[in-house]
Formats: sequence, C-alpha cells, structure tokens
Amino acid sequence: MSYTLGLLFEYHRYQHDAIVRIYADDRLVDELSLSSNINLKCVNASNMLSEGSLIGPRNYSHVFFMPEKLFMFEIDEQHLCNRIRIEVQNSHNNNTNGFMTQFSYIKFDSIFLFPNCMLEIDNWLRVRNRLDRWFLENGINYTNYDNDTFPRRLSSNDVTLRPDPRQNNDGILKYVLGGSFSMDIPLSRKHGLIHLGRLRPGRVEFYGYLSRVLCAFDQLNTSV
Repeated sequence: MSYTLGLLFEYHRYQHDAIVRIYADDRLVDELSLSSNINLKCVNASNMLSEGSLIGPRNYSHVFFMPEKLFMFEIDEQHLCNRIRIEVQNSHNNNTNGFMTQFSYIKFDSIFLFPNCMLEIDNWLRVRNRLDRWFLENGINYTNYDNDTFPRRLSSNDVTLRPDPRQNNDGILKYVLGGSFSMDIPLSRKHGLIHLGRLRPGRVEFYGYLSRVLCAFDQLNTSV
C-alpha cells in the first residue's frame, strides 16, 4: 500500500532560498527549494461539496484561510517504519551586532499522512460515517471528547525538534519556526494503518479539516 505525506505551510523568504528535505527513516523522499513566499489564501468551501458531505456541520464557517501551496509526497508502506524526518536549512536573517529585524521562517498549518485510497471522496465519506456512528449512537459530542483523530492530528508531544527554535513553549502548528532545524515525527500503527505520532488507546474521531484541504487544492477524485 502507498501513503501520501502532506505538508501545508506558510513561508517567508529572506535573501536566500530555504531548503526542505523530507525523509522516511533515512531514505530521502524529496528536496524542496523555496524560492518565493508562500502566503495565505482565502477558501470558500460552500461550493466544494454538497452540504452534509465533507464541508462540515451547518454551523461550520465555509470561509477559511490556508497556505496557498500544498506539497504532497507518495511513499510506499515498506519505507514507513519508524519515523518521518523533515530537515529545514533556513538560517537567513539580517542579524548585525545582536539586532535582527528580518528573518526567514516557516509556519506549518498541517502535516498529515494517509493511505492513497483516501484520495477518493467516497472513502472519506465512508470513514467519516463509520467513525461518527459511535458518537451519535451514544449521544456524545465528540468536539468535547479528548481523543485521537483520523488522519492523525499532530500535537507538540508528537514531534522532536533539534535544535528547538520555539519560544515560550509554543506549539508546532500555527507557530513561526525560524532558522535551521530538523523535525522527527514517530510513526505508529493502529487498525492496520500507519499514523503520524503516538496514538493513545480509545476511540478515534474523524478529522474533516484535511478533506477540505484536499478539496481546496482539487486533489480528491470526485468521479467515484
């Protein structure tokens, strides 16, 4: 089985291109040279899919912002053993005598991994309905339920940064990461699938945001 690894991030360039290398264990998957800024774009989800499919409940805002580029990499299951490693070379700034006003940085919106069969809308709907059924049958609002998701939603505890560019115990996603660093994300298995991070025991809820991301970039097969 093949999997898709996705990286969605903002990028502010300063003077030189950042280099991003992605590894599955010690196997190089790809290398990116970021030659221009990656800004946010506004997405209107109301015309992606019909109500009640993947865009969310009735009270879900159909307008949201996300980075304007999505990077996706296909990786065969045999190479997904222990971890994903992301190396960033990006130490570009105007530091002079201890003063710095400009620097290059990356801000991750999402890092995700799923089997390639999830590139079809029908499979997203099937998984969502199956995962949601238990919560509905038991009258539980899973938005208040502390559980893992499919695809796995990363937390700071899932990731090791070396050196750690964060300040004030900031998180991994939605925070500015400047300078050069490497990011190690362990892999785990549950229900026969490979997931990013360390899954806990218990129920898994549906993470609909990633399906909306794929819709926004026309990555889902709507013909099936």
